[in-house]
Parts: sequence; structure tokens; C-alpha cells
Amino acid sequence: MEKIIIAETAGFCMGVRRAVNMVLELVDEPGGPIWTLGPLIHNPQVVELFRQRGVVAAESLDEISRGMVVIRSHGISPELRRQLEAKGLRIIDATCPRVAHVHRIVEKHAGQGALIIILGDPGHSEVEGILGFAGEKSAVIQSVEEVESLPEAGRVVLVAQTTQSQNRFEQVAEAVRKRYCGLDPELVQIVNTICDSTERKQNEIGELAREVDALVIVGGRQSANTRRLKEIAESYDLLASLVESEDELDFSALLGAKKVGLTAGASTPNWMIRRVYEELNRLSLADRRFPLRVFYQALRYLGILNIYLGLGGALLTALAGILVSGEINLFAAFASFFYLGSIHNFNMLAKPELLAVIEPARGKFFLGHRRALLLLSMIGLVLGGVFAALTNPWALLFYAGLCILGLLYQARFRQKGPIFKFRSLMDIPGSKDLFSALAWSVMIVLVPLAGKPEAHVQFKPWLMFGLIFLMVIARSIVQDFRDLQADRLAGKETVPTLLGPAGSRALVHLIMGLAVLVLSASLWLRLFPPAGLGLLLGLFWLWLCVPFFTSRPIIQGLRAELLIDFSFILAGIAGLGLKII
Repeated sequence: MEKIIIAETAGFCMGVRRAVNMVLELVDEPGGPIWTLGPLIHNPQVVELFRQRGVVAAESLDEISRGMVVIRSHGISPELRRQLEAKGLRIIDATCPRVAHVHRIVEKHAGQGALIIILGDPGHSEVEGILGFAGEKSAVIQSVEEVESLPEAGRVVLVAQTTQSQNRFEQVAEAVRKRYCGLDPELVQIVNTICDSTERKQNEIGELAREVDALVIVGGRQSANTRRLKEIAESYDLLASLVESEDELDFSALLGAKKVGLTAGASTPNWMIRRVYEELNRLSLADRRFPLRVFYQALRYLGILNIYLGLGGALLTALAGILVSGEINLFAAFASFFYLGSIHNFNMLAKPELLAVIEPARGKFFLGHRRALLLLSMIGLVLGGVFAALTNPWALLFYAGLCILGLLYQARFRQKGPIFKFRSLMDIPGSKDLFSALAWSVMIVLVPLAGKPEAHVQFKPWLMFGLIFLMVIARSIVQDFRDLQADRLAGKETVPTLLGPAGSRALVHLIMGLAVLVLSASLWLRLFPPAGLGLLLGLFWLWLCVPFFTSRPIIQGLRAELLIDFSFILAGIAGLGLKII
């Protein structure tokens, strides 16, 4: 396998995304419990995450006696809505606007006495909802062959379940025109109600078929939309696999494929697609030649264990030493390496289940080696303390304070107080990005200068502190774009979940622009030596990553993290190289 091509439209469709977001807005509101009539979407993994947040999928109306009930994106019939209202429930209508549009069309023409023909899957929730508006003069069909058995009528309207195949709809529409050719054309209404995102997904499979040898479709088996994508792929003679998770991948069936396409149904969240994408990438290493395979595997584990990140911190510490004091403090660089790698591991071990959702490659490894990683991280913190002590006794004091604060960050308080309304520091919205940037800045700039009171009142150390802070907080926000809905499902409020994608993207560009402007001015004024150009190069690399990894968060896997964090390594290597020159 040489290449994996991800479909542009992979992931939640608009209606499903809207329904999920509406429910996420409710999970922390009083007035529960929260019910959905059947699973909110046809994806068992998402339904389970919702269940953990108190959103219960009811099998029947009899189960619901109080609280809030969410109408799914499929919509419901008027009769079922009346029954919900009679129970005195708070109703949250998450019906997809496109489905609601079908309801209005059907209701209007049914009132004029038309025969309503619905191209769809009998028994599907969306079809049942449409039938509720269509009345008795209605019929559900699935193929051209069924058109001939339709009853006589003086007025006819054809609509479609929003996730139907476009080709099938066109064939049925032509058959309906022929069946009722005796009627005035104005009395035979053909209304294409197929969702445009569904149509784009289906058309995209045709485009992928010209590029790939096989196609993997991620989605629930109960989803008619996902099953239909598989049927379309097979109509192009593609080797098509439908999987609900990465564990179902049949790699032996993909061994002969050079290029593999990856798409997903409308109810498939980004993190499930990413899990499959990460697994395909991992399995594709088997096709690599020996030296490359070993290199990729080594780099992968350096990233998973945060060794790569620690190396970036060590190089930045060495560069900061050159820029601030004109010398490299190797002990401080080693202290940064062990501290940053170990404390990131500790923070990830605090919520490995969430990690398994957002970062599948790392999460699976952390869940399987939790005890060993805890021990290694503790040893790493101790080694960092040894190198901090070798730097300066005061540096050890700074280091110990950072370790205590880092471990307290994930500690749970017994109860919320009247003033502090959070169970832990990590529950404060956006705290991860802020605290991480502060910790990096202190470790890289202030710890090496501990015990030198004259340095702390100078301008250059604090200027460097600010630049490192801006660089790290920008990096953290970009990383948070991996999956906003997964974070919200798990109750994790990051900067992108608070400000939204557009606001967060604008904030990162503002931060990066400020950092580049300040550093450029500092170099022009010769506040820093030429080695500062290395830091400028690292900032530009990070800035280049922003549009790519915030507009395509679906590929925000381990490889993306390595590319983003390369900004630290590039800054350090380039700066040290300029120092030597």
C-alpha cells in the first residue's frame, strides 16, 4: 500500500453534526434526563459516549416519563410529536432541515389529494416520519420494478429519503413519468429531496474509483447511508470494505492495492475515521523496505512516548540559552527533555480512554502499558530533577514546583467550592493550552537562570519567555483541532470548543503574527544574536502548519503531531547551526 486517499466529504453530514451539537449543548443543563427516540445516530461508538454523558436512547415511547427528549435528525411523524407533547416532555427538535423540507413538501401536496410516492427504505425512521405527513394516499418503493404496481391517481408527487442513491432516483423518476404519462405533466411532480452532501459523497466514490484500487468505508452497519456507499463502490468494481472500527480491517484483502481510498457514512465521526486512517498507515509499513520501515516505526514510538516532544524542548532550551546568556546549559537542556516528555505522559495517562478516541495510535498503546508508562514517567521526572540540581540548587526548587503543579493539574478535588466551581484544574475551560505554555516557558527560560537574580530583572529573558509562551500556546491550539466534538462529548473544553473553529483559527494567526513580528524586531534591533533566526524559522514552520491542520482536522493523527512539533526541533537545530557558523 503506497498511499491512502481520504474523501473530502468524509465525516458527519450537516444534519447529523447539527443534532450532535444540539445534544452536546444539553448535557450540562439541568432538567434531565435526556432521551433520544432510538440511537441519535447509527454509530454504536458515539451512542456509547453519549450514554456515558447521560443521554439515553429509548427503544419505545413508554420508557420516557420525564425530562427532555431529542427528536433525531431523521424526524418524526405529527402523531408521534403529539404523543410526546401529551407526556409534558421538553422537546428538542434536531430534525435535519433537509428532512423537515421534505415534510413540508409532502404535507402540502397531501393536502391537495396527491398520491405521495417515497423512494426509500421501508421501516427506516426517516421514511416513517415522512409517511406521517403523507397520510393514507402514499406508497414506499425501492426500485423501478415497483412503480408499475402503484395505484391510479389524478395527482402524483415523488420524493426521496434524503440518503437515497441519485442514480436510483433518476431511474425511478423516469419510470414514474411513464407510469402516469396520461396525466398533465404539471400533475406529476418530481421533487429531488436527496441531501446534497449525500450526493457529493456518492459522486466522490466515482472520482475515487479512478484513483484507487480499494475503498474502505467507515460507519455503522445499521446505517442505510453507509451500506449504500458500499453498494455504489462495488458498482464501480472496487474492492469495498465496510468497517465500524479499525479492528475490523482485513489487511490481507488490501495487500494487493497500491492506493486505498477512505470515506465514511453521514453518521461517522471524525475520530472513528482517524482511527481507521491511523491503522491503515500503521499496517502500510509492512509494505515498506527494511530501512524505511524501521525508521518509520522508531519515529512513531518516539512520538507516542513524547520523546520527540522532549527532544524539541531540550533543543529550544539550548537555543534560549544562546539567545539570552550566550551559552548553552546542557544540564538545563537534559532537565527539559525529561520533564516535558514525562509530564506530557502523566497528563495523557490521566484520561487514556479519551486519548484512545482522539489519538488512537497513542491511546491504544497507553491503555495497554499504563503501569509501565507511569513508572517510566516517574523515573523521567526524577532524572529531570537530577539534571536540574546539576544546573543550580535554585533550579531544582523551580523544577520541583513545576512538577508539583503539573501533577496537581490533574488531581481531583473532593467537591466544588462556592468560588472555585471545578473538580480539577484540568476542568477549567482552555486551561490545558494556558498551563502547558506557562510550564514550557518556565522550564526553557527561567529554570536555567535560577539562582541568577540579576538575570530576572533584565529584559531579554522575559522577551524570550513571551516568545516561547506564544509559540507553545499556538501549537497547543492547533493540536486541539483534532476533534472538537470528541472533546465536547468527553466534557473537555479546549480553546476551539470555546471559540469555535473560525475564532480559534483567527486567534492562532494573531498569536503567530505577533510572535514573528516581535522576534523580527528583536533581531533587527540586535537584542538577540543571529542564532535567533533559527527560532524565527521554527515559528514560520508552525505558522505554515496552521491552515493545513485546522482545515483538515481529520488527518490530525500522530504524523500530523510530528510535523507540527518539528517546529521546535527545526528552531533548535537551525539556531545551534547558526551559532556554530
